[in-house]
Amino acid sequence: MMEKFFYPRSVAIIGASQKEGKIGFSLVKNLKEKFRGKIYPINPNADSILGLKVYPSVLEVEDEIDLCIIAVKSNIVPNVLEECGKKGVKNVVIISAGFSEAGEEGKVLEREIKKIAERYRIRIVGPNTIGVFNPEIGLDATFFLDQDVNKPGEGNVSFFSQSGTVAVLAMESFSESNIGISKLISYGNACDINESDIIQYFLKDEKTKVIAGFIEGIRDGKKFLEAVRNARKPIILLKGGKTKSGSRAVSSHTSSLAGDYFVFSNVLRQFKVREAKTWEELVDSVKIFSFMEKVNGDRVCVVTNGGGFGVLASDEAEKNELKLPEPSEELKKDLEKILPPFASLKNPIDIIADATPERYKQVFEVLEKHDEYDVYLVVVLTQTPMINEGIVEAILSFKKPKVVCMSGKKSIEMIKELEKRKVPVFHSPERAVKAIKILLS
Repeated sequence: MMEKFFYPRSVAIIGASQKEGKIGFSLVKNLKEKFRGKIYPINPNADSILGLKVYPSVLEVEDEIDLCIIAVKSNIVPNVLEECGKKGVKNVVIISAGFSEAGEEGKVLEREIKKIAERYRIRIVGPNTIGVFNPEIGLDATFFLDQDVNKPGEGNVSFFSQSGTVAVLAMESFSESNIGISKLISYGNACDINESDIIQYFLKDEKTKVIAGFIEGIRDGKKFLEAVRNARKPIILLKGGKTKSGSRAVSSHTSSLAGDYFVFSNVLRQFKVREAKTWEELVDSVKIFSFMEKVNGDRVCVVTNGGGFGVLASDEAEKNELKLPEPSEELKKDLEKILPPFASLKNPIDIIADATPERYKQVFEVLEKHDEYDVYLVVVLTQTPMINEGIVEAILSFKKPKVVCMSGKKSIEMIKELEKRKVPVFHSPERAVKAIKILLS
């Protein structure tokens, strides 16, 4: 049912435009630059767009069309959707706004397109959406150009959002955090396909390891519970409309019912769906599950060359009910052989500020030998002159489950290299500790 939204062989853009700055132009440009299938721009007033032949109607296209993207004024949508039905198109994304979110007239239009879709057995994403994205096949059926938005490369995270704005923010945030995307979809008013349909598809999708989403309201509570009941993949959700003010904003945005947040939150806990309280928490949760496998055990060890960050990590660990057991006497004795006299051999293990990448590597070798911990937080103060690019190799040589904390000008390329190799990096010890807590919960 959802397959051709993400794996079409051919895409038609109804409302394709010759004018830069128009949504119809951006849709064609994104697809022409990346998509490996056939592209059919539809516009009765143009002959060619970006070198592609333009058709006056989908009915004039000789070949089958797997996916139609509609970007015309809302009052024209019923007519072009009717043509899609006559053409035999079964999958349609309606970018256009001006439906149930826009008042009574829009609600009438939305009911009309639903009737047309039912008559021709068309499945609809939208209306009021930014589109779909699948970098695996170069499908960028959104109207945001690469020059304006950083988009993530191919990965194992699939993201859905009722809000188009949040979907764009996800692209930017995941790109900045070096998180790869399997698929991304903005579903807007959800006149047909909703969050439950999308979750069910992602749960079956072999390319999806982690599912994340932004939800304003649940359209069908029973269907949603069936979708998440026995999920075998991490599902991380951020809810909009938690307060009265937020609920009013949701209603005017996508004409959705926000529902009772207390009930929603309790349901998520009952079905072991992870609720992110903030956007930052959602991104960090996605990163930790995307980069790491489940850890069997809760023994955490902090290794740091900055005592202050070690203290902050300890405070955050206690707040999150994480234990930092002290090393055994045997482990301490082996650490004493390689560390300066002023190093702290408790947990955090503070290897002090003059630590070099080689010292980190030696500590890692000792820790691996004794194998007393299940997951490690490696804190690196990259600002010291002793730390150089060699720290990347040192960290990569450490084969235990690990999360890294580093930040600053000097660390930018180091972080990229580590995260390219699936080592999650966080800018603060608090975020790193919270990520470990998420992984262990």
